[in-house]
This record gives sequence, C-alpha cells and structure tokens, in this order.
Amino acid sequence: MGHGKLKDAVVDAGPLIHLAEIDCSHLLRVFAALWVPRAVSLETIQHKRLAPIKFPEDTNMVEYSVPQAEVTKFVSENKLTALHAGEQECLYLCRKEGIITLLTDDLAVRDAAKHLYLTPVGSLGIVVMGYKHREISLTDAERYIADLYDVSSLFVTRDLADLAIEQLRKHSKA
Repeated sequence: MGHGKLKDAVVDAGPLIHLAEIDCSHLLRVFAALWVPRAVSLETIQHKRLAPIKFPEDTNMVEYSVPQAEVTKFVSENKLTALHAGEQECLYLCRKEGIITLLTDDLAVRDAAKHLYLTPVGSLGIVVMGYKHREISLTDAERYIADLYDVSSLFVTRDLADLAIEQLRKHSKA
C-alpha cells in the first residue's frame, strides 16, 4: 500500500511511547531506517515504558551507541545541557550521521533541532506522514490523531489535534 520510504530518521522516546500507546507504531515504517540512540532505548524498552513486542519486525530500527566523550563535547558546544541524555544523543546522532529528521514530541528538543537545521517531527506529524504516504486511510489517520489527544500520554491541545485533522482533509482533496 505504501508510496515509497522516507529517508532515515533519529527517534526520541516520545513518539515511540505515544504511538505504541495507541497501537500505531507500524507508522514508523514510512522511514527507511529509524536510528535509536542507546539512551532512548534504555529510557523506553529497558525501563519497561514500552514493550519491544509492540514494534513490527520490519520497522527498521537500528540501536546506536554513541561515544559519550563526543556527545559531551557536542552538548557543551551547542548549549544543550538542559536536555535529557536521550535527547542529547538524538541531536548528536542526527549531526554525526547527517540525518535531518528528528522524531520528537518535546518542545525544547524541537527548538534545539531547528537551531541545528534539523527537521523535528512529532507524533501528530508521523500520523500525517503515514497518511500522505498511503500507509493508512483518512479515517484511520483521523482516529489516530483523536487517540493521541484522548488516549495517549502526549500533551497536545484540542486545537492542535483539530489542525492536524484539517491538514489531512486538505491533503485528501488535493
């Protein structure tokens, strides 16, 4: 059903958790490969915030251990000390591997990503991409967005959820 894969992305804990909470982790397949820094893996799967079984085998997740000395230097040079280890590793990994897409729901990380000329995409955006790449129907996309608002632990306003649904509907008419 898909329409080709998007490029690689680095993924932070937020989207992994929020998409799993509403049973739509399969949408992560729109990316050619998902790079998961070790700190994010520890924060999610190993702290039992996420069951590894929730992820389809073909999600193309690559766990990546980053050299801590390099991360520390990167964090210091880019004034990222206020961020958590997983978030710092995500930004470092994007820069080191030349991956411009960072999947994150954290506003501070989104801002940092923009300063580093990266493209932050949140859980709502992943649903929209899944629809645009024909992984899911408009009805499913609308339901997933409503579930992100109603069911998941993602903090999202009703206005933002409505705006995402409006974007979907505009795209479906295009």
